[in-house]
Amino acid sequence: MRADSPEVQKLSGIIPEDIFVGISLILRQGDRFLYGVRPMQRTGDRQILELTGIGGRLERTDASLSEGAVREAREETGCRVRLIPCFQSLVVRNQNDIQPVALMDSERPAAIVFRNYRTPPHQPWHADNQASACVVVFLAEIEGQPRPAMELAFLIWLKAEHILEAARTDVPLARLVSTGANLVVGKLQLPAGECWARLTDSQEALALALGDDAPRFFQSVGMS
Repeated sequence: MRADSPEVQKLSGIIPEDIFVGISLILRQGDRFLYGVRPMQRTGDRQILELTGIGGRLERTDASLSEGAVREAREETGCRVRLIPCFQSLVVRNQNDIQPVALMDSERPAAIVFRNYRTPPHQPWHADNQASACVVVFLAEIEGQPRPAMELAFLIWLKAEHILEAARTDVPLARLVSTGANLVVGKLQLPAGECWARLTDSQEALALALGDDAPRFFQSVGMS
């Protein structure tokens, strides 16, 4: 094995038994990536749209993590997805601890991300938090035209560079749209006035850990 080859591990050896385990998807269609948008919230004088990767909690009825990811995609977008196995996975523990691994399992996610939740915005490893979580992030191609469902108010298509920008800071929604983002509106309509977009959860942590390399990672993940 070459010195720069990723370490070979089992997924069960990476995920602790005493931690919340979630699933998320990097949902790709061409050069765009699909995210969910939670209902509007007001923070100070700003109307905030929280963007989140499609996914959620693993259910008891899910036979595997990947089966749970496919179920979540169907429930939250109304579409089928095709999971894309990744040759190596990134294990992200914090901004200074990113390790590529080659998994010995049939499950081949793009990343395994550790983060805290209920933290200040754009600080997924902040000491002031409610608890920690491990989220397994799968790569998938989405088939068909998605629509908002379940607890999501809207969906949004982002370009790779938008992902890092919205992970680092609140971004005016109008600026994202003017540079190629596309909001998918269901039965709800956006309120009047300026809205700001903020990436949250595991893919926020993944983008922040990768830093300036994040757009390249999202564009190239899963490609040999």
